[in-house]
Amino acid sequence: MGENSGSGGNMTEEAACPAPIQDKDIDDLILFLKHDTVKIQLHALKLIQGLTVEQQIVQRLANKRDELIPSLLRFVPKEKTLSKAALTSVVNMSQEPRVLDTLLDMKMPNRCMDYVREKTCPGNEQLLIMLLANMTSVERGAAQLLQIGEGPKEGLHLAFLLGHFMKETAEKSEQDDVYEHVASILPNVTVFKQGRQVVLEPGRGALQALASQLDSSNALRRTGCAGAIKNCFLCCEEDGTEENIVEEEEALNVILAALCGTGCTKKKAEDDVRELLAEGVYCLAKSDIVRTKLWKMNAVDLLKKGYEDEENPVVCEAMEGAAEFFLQDGVQQPTEEQEAHATEEEKDIAQELVDRCVVEEIQ
Repeated sequence: MGENSGSGGNMTEEAACPAPIQDKDIDDLILFLKHDTVKIQLHALKLIQGLTVEQQIVQRLANKRDELIPSLLRFVPKEKTLSKAALTSVVNMSQEPRVLDTLLDMKMPNRCMDYVREKTCPGNEQLLIMLLANMTSVERGAAQLLQIGEGPKEGLHLAFLLGHFMKETAEKSEQDDVYEHVASILPNVTVFKQGRQVVLEPGRGALQALASQLDSSNALRRTGCAGAIKNCFLCCEEDGTEENIVEEEEALNVILAALCGTGCTKKKAEDDVRELLAEGVYCLAKSDIVRTKLWKMNAVDLLKKGYEDEENPVVCEAMEGAAEFFLQDGVQQPTEEQEAHATEEEKDIAQELVDRCVVEEIQ
């Protein structure tokens, strides 16, 4: 199984927190949400929104979750202002474990996707995506979004989000990046085999699309995509997706360039992104099938160049581990396919990288 490199933890902070509140006050607010007058409903929603930015008060609100959460969700498909206040409150409260359980009991990931697909909440789509990110931070929520066990429907929600995630960056500015929080969802769902298979499905182009985000101006996109890439590489042998990865040469070149600083800009990605990519490349090096492809791509030479000025110990360790696997091709009896591609020059490069690792450790 992959590793969850993403997170939930999305919270908005648009309203100031009022004075401490009593349980009776919460009961009154719930009653006001049921009032016939929109003005009173909105006032109650704004008060609740303000309360949800204070974690201690969220704990008290969670005690009333069975009444409060359904009352708030009733406003999600309503007028934009009402919907925004209700969704903001739910997003903030969804970090509380008991509230999260309640949302998942209500199958909220599916409801969120229905709202997004049907454009039920125009102008508030980003809040729906933030809520999905928080809900998929736990296994149960990720499984619901992936529609595990739903037969032909499995993966359709994720495929839809991926499509909009990539379309958004191509068409809009960072300020209007409604789908940026899909970058938090991707590492969460690629913990599961079904999520990894969606990303690596032949012909979808998702891995190349994720790789293209490694130099995005949006830090969330860079880190989230790197985490998803790592998860997809982590279990490629177990998942049977090695051949799919081998076919993604362009994506692999982009990933190696971001890790090693060998692209046209000669610029490496930041530390957290490089750590995720280095661990992913290490996992690829363990696969005979993918390693053969990496030999043909001159990946060992690229890794050597990247290692020369690498100072991050996590990245160095992963590169050293990958080098050991490449070196084995030179000291063990190679397969016929490996023999065809792993030339003496390439083996010398692998040995040089390992030698550099050894010298570094001695110093």
